[in-house]
Amino acid sequence: MLRICERHFQCNLLERNRKTNNVNARMAFATLLRKKGYSFDKIGSFIDKDHATIIHYHRNIDMYLRTDDFFSYTYDRVSEEFDSYCTSNRLQNPKNFVERRSNNNFESKLPYYNEELIRHIQYINKEKKELSLIIEQLELKNKALEISESRVSKLIEIIRQRTRIGTEKLIEKKLHVWFNGVYEK
Repeated sequence: MLRICERHFQCNLLERNRKTNNVNARMAFATLLRKKGYSFDKIGSFIDKDHATIIHYHRNIDMYLRTDDFFSYTYDRVSEEFDSYCTSNRLQNPKNFVERRSNNNFESKLPYYNEELIRHIQYINKEKKELSLIIEQLELKNKALEISESRVSKLIEIIRQRTRIGTEKLIEKKLHVWFNGVYEK
């Protein structure tokens, strides 16, 4: 997109000046990326401009398209070429198609190579590994509890069946007395 704008407007989009070609190229670039779903901040970071500048471009583009024939013609050519490129490369949603690599270098990248998404996927994979370890530990603890319970499960079932509602405290006391007597001998 950057190269398309620079070629049609015959300028260096990142050059910091107020020459008409550069301003028009930045306005076209910002407007077309906005139509593709980019945020004002993201567009501003691409061309080293504040988001307020991008909002200004966005608000004034219609007036420039109506009053400046050369700008309107060039803007339409840039828009058509970019749409054609997206169509021929089967890019249905070219959001995140352009990504800033350094202060003076842009590169086209397909959406699935987006570094932010890659970092997020790596974070999710790390979380997944940690959760898998936690699940594994809990499964081991659960097995240990099952083994421990199976050892006394018949006793627990007898107590559950034979204890009347409301007599739990009395049965608990009697069991303590009985166990103390059994293990003291």
